[in-house]
Amino acid sequence: MRIYIAYTGGTIGMVPSEEGLIPDAAFADHLTLHLNASDELAHDFVITSYPSLIDSSNATPKDWQTIARDIESKWHDFDAFIVLHGTDTMAYTSAALSFMFARSDKPIIVTGSQVPMYKVRTDAMINVMGAISACEELTCENYKRGVFLFFAGRLIEGDRAHKAHTSDWQAFSSPNCPERGVLGIDWRWRSVDVAKQPMQIQIPEMQEGSVTILPVFPGVQAAHWQGLLSENVKGAVLLSYGAGNAPDKDPALLALLKTASERGVVIVNVSQCGAGSVAAGAYAAGSALVKAGVVSGGDMTYEASFVKLSFLIGLGLSSEEIKSSFS
Repeated sequence: MRIYIAYTGGTIGMVPSEEGLIPDAAFADHLTLHLNASDELAHDFVITSYPSLIDSSNATPKDWQTIARDIESKWHDFDAFIVLHGTDTMAYTSAALSFMFARSDKPIIVTGSQVPMYKVRTDAMINVMGAISACEELTCENYKRGVFLFFAGRLIEGDRAHKAHTSDWQAFSSPNCPERGVLGIDWRWRSVDVAKQPMQIQIPEMQEGSVTILPVFPGVQAAHWQGLLSENVKGAVLLSYGAGNAPDKDPALLALLKTASERGVVIVNVSQCGAGSVAAGAYAAGSALVKAGVVSGGDMTYEASFVKLSFLIGLGLSSEEIKSSFS
C-alpha cells in the first residue's frame, strides 16, 4: 500500500527554540527514520513537509484549500493519505476535508500529537502508527473509507470531531456521533450503511473572513455583534444556550440578526453545550431566533458548522441554497 503523509505543521513535529516550540523543517526526515526502523511496516511511504509549516493557531480557510489541493494532486498515486496537523484547529481541517472529499473512496486521516515527537514521553508515534493501522483496515472494506480524525485510539468522523481537552492524551471527542472505530489491542468497528452516492471532490476558493462566530452570553447586546456582522460577512455561527436559545427580550439584538439575514447572511444556530442538539422553536427564546431568520445547525459541532458555511459560500451557493443544505 502506498501512503502519502503530509506534515503541515503542528506540535507533533515541533522543536525548541529561543522563542518556544516551532515547527521543525527536518521533521519529515526524522519521521522517515522512525518508520523505516519498524519491521512491521511493509508499506511504501512518501513523507512531505510543507514549505511553509503552519502553527495551527494561524491556520486559515486558505490552508484547508492548500491541503486539499495537495491531496487531490496525488490522488491517483496513493492508496491512503495522512495529514499531520496541529491540534488547535485540527477539527476544522478534518471537517473541511470531509466536505471537500465527500464520501471519499480512499482513507484520509488527520492526526497529530499533544507532545512533540522529540520528547521521551510523547504520543506522536502512537498516533501516527494508529493512523497507519486505520489506513490498513479502511482499505480492506469499501464502507469503512472516508475522512477521519484519529487521536488516542479513537477514529472520529471528520466532520464530527471536537477539540475537547488541552492537556489529556485524548484531546478530541465526538459528542453527538459514535466513533467509527476504537483501537485497543484490536480494532472495534461501528457498522455503517454503504454510501449509495459516488465520491465527489470539490475544492472551492475559500474566502477568508466570510464566516464569523456570534457568542451568546449573559448581557449580550447588539453592539457586541455589530462589528462581527460586517458587510463582507456571508455566514455566522450563533453559539446559543442549551437547546438553541438566546435573549428574546432585546429588540435591537433580534433586529440585528433579522437585518443581517435579510441581506443574505446565513446564521446557523449551534448549542454551546458540549453535546446535544438544537431544537429550534422548542422555547420562546429559540422561536425568536427562527423569526429572525436563524437556521438550526442540529447536532453539528461549531467547528463543522463554521467549515460547512465557509465551504458552501466558497462554492458560490445562494443564501437560500445554503440554508436549505442545513435543513
